[in-house]
Amino acid sequence: MLKRTTIAVSAAALAACAAKPEAPADSSPANPTAVIETHIINSGILGVLPFEINEKHYVRANMRRDESAMKGTGTFTGWMVTAITGEGDTNVVRLDSDKRWVINNPKKEYTECPAHGCPVPPRQPTQQKPEAQKQEPKQQAEKGCTMRIASNNFDVTDTGATRQINGFNTHNYTVAWVVTMRDPQKRVTTSTLSADVWTSPVTAEMRQAFNTEVAFIRAYGASDPRLRAPKSAAERNQAIPPEVTTMMASYLSALSPADRAALTNLGTKLSKIQGHPISVKIEWRLAGDACAAKESQASSQLKPSASGMMGALGGMFGSKKDEKAGDTPILSFGIEVKSLKVEPVRDSVFSVPANYKRLN
Repeated sequence: MLKRTTIAVSAAALAACAAKPEAPADSSPANPTAVIETHIINSGILGVLPFEINEKHYVRANMRRDESAMKGTGTFTGWMVTAITGEGDTNVVRLDSDKRWVINNPKKEYTECPAHGCPVPPRQPTQQKPEAQKQEPKQQAEKGCTMRIASNNFDVTDTGATRQINGFNTHNYTVAWVVTMRDPQKRVTTSTLSADVWTSPVTAEMRQAFNTEVAFIRAYGASDPRLRAPKSAAERNQAIPPEVTTMMASYLSALSPADRAALTNLGTKLSKIQGHPISVKIEWRLAGDACAAKESQASSQLKPSASGMMGALGGMFGSKKDEKAGDTPILSFGIEVKSLKVEPVRDSVFSVPANYKRLN
């Protein structure tokens, strides 16, 4: 009897599985699409608000889908960064139908607007998400003291090394950027940025992806010239991303405004690096006592510290170690290109699933 019961239950389970409806196959046409994917790792200044971002873009001449997933990587910031930035959005822009969809996939919800965005309601200023960088600490400096750049040496070395990264044949360059800063009392601080850069020659496939994205950007701008179109992947071709120099200048609060601006403008210093950056790893260190606050003048090495809320949180970030800046970087940053090509992509990628709920 037991054997028959077991067989009967098994048969019923198999029948239930067989009766379960399968998700309909995606039968939408597949058409050539630029697929651009990058992965970014940012330690934050002194380890405050470290995060990772994975970005993926699907682009045609008249439509675009942008996916972005951001997560905190510290003990506390896994929650905090998500609270500030959200779980990641999917944006689809259709110039052919003048529509923009902001899609929340976990909740199966979306909003719909014209391609260039919804009109802002009168007397209701747009609410912007706070940026993690605005929360990061400033250099602990003597009040009223100003540092000036005394020397600025930027060196790029072609190492001759080659390797394959994510299917790209890459060539290696190293960057050493040493800036000496001096205060009125002739105390000195040295900023040292080192970068390991792997670049790929721009292939026909990469150029096709660039051209597809540029075609969309031009069409986007032409349909509403008042708006600034986003930069293309080709325009973002920088071995040292501007976000890095902006964070450096922001931290160096004692640096004069003119020298702070000079620090963010690398100009032609990177022109020796040939090809499109595929993998970039950057570390920034500080050592010295120029404009040092009184409590830190006894040491010639800068120690990681944070003020206000960040200092109070202390060890919750998982990276507040009492280590000298010479031993651990003030900032580490990495970016890697995962995909940069044109390939067939289903048209459904540029639409909202039928079972998603519209919120507006």
